[in-house]
Amino acid sequence: MRKISASYIFTGKEKLLKNGVLLLDDEGYVVEVQDTKGNLREIPMLEYYNGIICPGFINAHCHLELSYMRGMLQKTENTVGFIKQMLQKRGSLNGNIIEEIARADKEMQLNGIVACGDICNTEDSFITKAKSRISYYNFIEVLGLKDNEAKIKIEKAKQLAISAISSDAGPASIAPHASYSVSLSLYNEIKLIAECNNSIISFHNQESLEEDALFGNKKNELYKYLEIFGLNKNTFPKTNKSSFGSIAQYLPKKNNILFIHNVFTKKEDVELAQKLFPKHFWIFCPKSNLHISNCLPDINIFKDENRICLGTDSLASNNTLSILEEMKLLQANFPLLSIETLLQWGTLNGAKALQIAHIFGSFETGKKPGVNLIYNLDLQQLKFNRKTKVRIIASC
Repeated sequence: MRKISASYIFTGKEKLLKNGVLLLDDEGYVVEVQDTKGNLREIPMLEYYNGIICPGFINAHCHLELSYMRGMLQKTENTVGFIKQMLQKRGSLNGNIIEEIARADKEMQLNGIVACGDICNTEDSFITKAKSRISYYNFIEVLGLKDNEAKIKIEKAKQLAISAISSDAGPASIAPHASYSVSLSLYNEIKLIAECNNSIISFHNQESLEEDALFGNKKNELYKYLEIFGLNKNTFPKTNKSSFGSIAQYLPKKNNILFIHNVFTKKEDVELAQKLFPKHFWIFCPKSNLHISNCLPDINIFKDENRICLGTDSLASNNTLSILEEMKLLQANFPLLSIETLLQWGTLNGAKALQIAHIFGSFETGKKPGVNLIYNLDLQQLKFNRKTKVRIIASC
């Protein structure tokens, strides 16, 4: 039995317990959380830490297979610039892609991440995932703008999903890439599969300002670039709505659905999501957003904080795979965000989104969520700073 206490314990549910006590059994499962009301008495064999104890972090969005692109891509002002760089340099590593993936997985572990929703376009990450301590959920990403290729794209995705599962890389589901990269035929195929399997869906949403124009009558930079891949005037309906408002009808309504990025999401889009998708989650990857578009989501319009999660995106657009670093950036830019709120976004909410909250995300009896210590922070004001770090107290 381990008895762990700290300046504060974050239970996973927007609550900080001052001088609380966490009891773990010998295998790391939660036995009990004790609220001392701040009055910690002498307890034999007690481990005490200066800082905040919290459950292991959940990285709700990553592209582990792109880890070899660390530092390759320059900052851009929009998605087109980023995509162009990526396609030019993808596969150009002189070293070993698998080794870079393993290195990134280890980095996430050291940063206190215990579970990850990961985008897959290849099998490259499966070997690492099968050996990892991190619990992965694999989103097999599908994209294609030509209606006559939809069946072929789906069959390839099915084979990749089977490979993920048979490799012990974790569960897998087929997911559309983004509003601007999936034909209506492909949306319909993905929706049917998701509804039949009640699978989790991931969807890159409104990462670029240019997406909305595709559903109007404007030929912007993104439109012209996508013409290379088969985009034409008949690919998408001309709704004159936002990209989210235009595509929402083609997405499954009853599944857990993760909307990724949401940099240019508006209040009416949030309201539509609340109306149509009872199991939706908003995933923010702020460091990546600054790298690709130099913008952050308007946090204030996302009222239901129980549906907000955090992700790192890939090392193609980020220099770390750290949920703590994402939280630090958000608090620096949105100082009214409480540390409790940010910690819930980085733990329990992500576990709910990936349907693993029965194991991870909070300190509740019978769970084994891992235990992180956040230290070198302002414990008086409960604020992160540049020196704030995380280390693992108990593995999951």
